[in-house]
Amino acid sequence: MGNSGRYWMYSILPISAVSAGLSVILPLYILSLGGNAFDVGVAITLFNLVEIPSSIFWGEITERVKKTKMFILVSTVGVIPIIFVLYLIKSVASIQVSYAFYAFIATAASPALNILLMNTRRNRLPRYFSRYSVLVILGSFIALIPGIFLTYGLIFAFMLFILGLNLLSVVLALILIKADKNVTKKESRKEVKHSFSILNLISVTPFLLTGHGLIKRITGSLKDKKIRSVYTLLSSVALFNAGLYLFNTSYIPYLNKNFVTYGGIFSINVGNSVGQLLVYTVLIGLLSRMKLESYYKISAWVRILSYSIVFLPILSFVGDIFYINLAAYSIAGIGYGLWNVSSSVLLYSHIKKMRPAHYIGIWSAILGVSAVAGSFLSGFISTYVGYEYTFLSAIVAIFISLAIFDKKIDSITLSARKT
Repeated sequence: MGNSGRYWMYSILPISAVSAGLSVILPLYILSLGGNAFDVGVAITLFNLVEIPSSIFWGEITERVKKTKMFILVSTVGVIPIIFVLYLIKSVASIQVSYAFYAFIATAASPALNILLMNTRRNRLPRYFSRYSVLVILGSFIALIPGIFLTYGLIFAFMLFILGLNLLSVVLALILIKADKNVTKKESRKEVKHSFSILNLISVTPFLLTGHGLIKRITGSLKDKKIRSVYTLLSSVALFNAGLYLFNTSYIPYLNKNFVTYGGIFSINVGNSVGQLLVYTVLIGLLSRMKLESYYKISAWVRILSYSIVFLPILSFVGDIFYINLAAYSIAGIGYGLWNVSSSVLLYSHIKKMRPAHYIGIWSAILGVSAVAGSFLSGFISTYVGYEYTFLSAIVAIFISLAIFDKKIDSITLSARKT
């Protein structure tokens, strides 16, 4: 079970709560200070932009020092002054920069948490990964549910609540995570590094920035049918992920513009988390005999459906906008959960007998770059063209993603079966 006992995983609850709370309150904070969707887009873009190199940096440092507890504490303690600064400042630009600093410090815990999870016995890993995913969602409830009662005047009180949650994460890390004994073998560390794609988290491999002639190698490798299938899947994932950020970045500003209360916005985000939790706890079991390719296609259509529902109050002004969006974003949560599982496991099934570290590096780059592009375009389109065009762009991106995935579905299915 690793060197941190059986309860270490519960330390993820307040860590996840802080992340989820900030992801909702900061856009509202920016908007309350007179910012717009573009300002929110810049904040999220900077967050995603910083997360790419910081993931590599912290991953490499963690790999060399091999002190998982230390880096989790570096992250949780290091976030405290950033949240305190966010509580004090009243400038949109300062919030954007501070959120980027938060991305850098918060990422320090990701490789360490991955290593703790991957150090569990192999036969127990699927069960522990499932439990980890559920705890991440439950952690988000800790911050999102109190937000249901949030009003304009309570924004700063909520920031103090987030600060308290972060202090709790420090305490739980100190109590529940045992000090490392450096017993991890070299082969195990290599397996950990190669397995990060299962968790759909940023990899610690250095190939993102240090791979010389990467583009040339990619071009040459496309002659191989099996490798083409991998890049087809990666291209589909990139567009899907861009579609997620196109929609999600502008979603809170859109709801705020249409007079959904702060509590209503938090309620809608709770609905999204409930949708994801439903996938991890119920639907995975019900759909266990279904092929991974079907998971992926269903997830795409579910997201397209949810985004289309959001169009109802824009195009026809029918129904209550709160309840329409509560239903739509809950459905979107189901779609994300299905995509999270299918894309991660499909990729791992493809690459585990090829060059895992190489493709995980590319996978991480694609997730990072598509997130940056999607979040920036979202804020720009919403501010200067209109929200309906942002949401339409998200639908188109996911539809093209599905078309690319379908184009090579036979080879992908065959490859997944063989592995």
